[in-house]
Amino acid sequence: MQPNHYFAGANTAQGFFTCFEDIVPRTQRKRMYYIKGGPGVGKSTMMHRVAKSAEEKGIRVEYFHCSSDPDSLDGIALPEIGAGMMDGTAPHVYDPSVPGARDTLLSLGDFLDEGALRPHAKEIERVQSDISRRFGRCYQYLAAARSVYQASRKGVENPQKAFALADEWADQMPLRGGKGSVRRLFAAAYTPKGWVDFLPTVVGERCITVDCPFGEHVTQLMQAVSQRAVMRGLHVVELLDPVSPNEIAHVVIPAHGIAFCSGVKGEAAQGTWVEADRAFDLADGSEKERGFDLNAYELLVQRGVEQLTAAKQLHDELEAFYVGNMDFLKWQSVFSKVESELFPE
Repeated sequence: MQPNHYFAGANTAQGFFTCFEDIVPRTQRKRMYYIKGGPGVGKSTMMHRVAKSAEEKGIRVEYFHCSSDPDSLDGIALPEIGAGMMDGTAPHVYDPSVPGARDTLLSLGDFLDEGALRPHAKEIERVQSDISRRFGRCYQYLAAARSVYQASRKGVENPQKAFALADEWADQMPLRGGKGSVRRLFAAAYTPKGWVDFLPTVVGERCITVDCPFGEHVTQLMQAVSQRAVMRGLHVVELLDPVSPNEIAHVVIPAHGIAFCSGVKGEAAQGTWVEADRAFDLADGSEKERGFDLNAYELLVQRGVEQLTAAKQLHDELEAFYVGNMDFLKWQSVFSKVESELFPE
């Protein structure tokens, strides 16, 4: 089985938006590791190594990428054994809630040579300040892009149509009995590499996509779909919009390989398409004006991505102070301990 890839947080019009609590939902947690430490101490590397060990043992892994560096990880989940790891440092500050009994804090920053770092304190603070400024500008650009998107609407999501379509889709869902659950994550995000979309790793064989023209959203439809699935005893993943995280872009039922998605018709997609007028009351409008709005939106998003790219370059500069002053022999001993706890012989 191929692993699923998600983002547990995203850079949005509302700032950094976190769903870290759903890396491993509370009701499923049996073992959690919270990794602390500054840049360059090997948090992501440790998660990659643990995930590789799990895959080699035939244990399914879910990967949670960092929206500020999609090659790095913010967390991993091993659903079959109820275990997970997550980065507990800013901007997503998390600590063990059941320390010792279930949750373990891995403080990799303890292995830094602080004496060697102290002479660089002012320079480190300067770089940190520049990084914060870049993220702030990114969020401003994304907020402006969201305003353009919302202003470009040529219709409105019709509740009656949405509920009727949700009922139609619910008929295709299995009935397990009991009450299901909801998990909220992101399948895509704007990153220093631009738009990164992991939806293909999440969507199963059965995918239905509703055409969602630029300016529209399908939150009422997706909320109704999610509610109907939960009432049928199914476990649902609501995938949030990466710019407007209060809106739901897709609903996936991973255990049954079913996905209900939104997209712009004509883009590459698998499965069945549903016409926009099944969910929206669309009005005629100026194509020229909508084209202008789309160009403005894309320009603002691109400016936001440029800020993320600059922040990533600064972060790499920051990491250079730490990597050379890290005791990776002690890091290795921590990794070996975690590996033996999760995968006892």
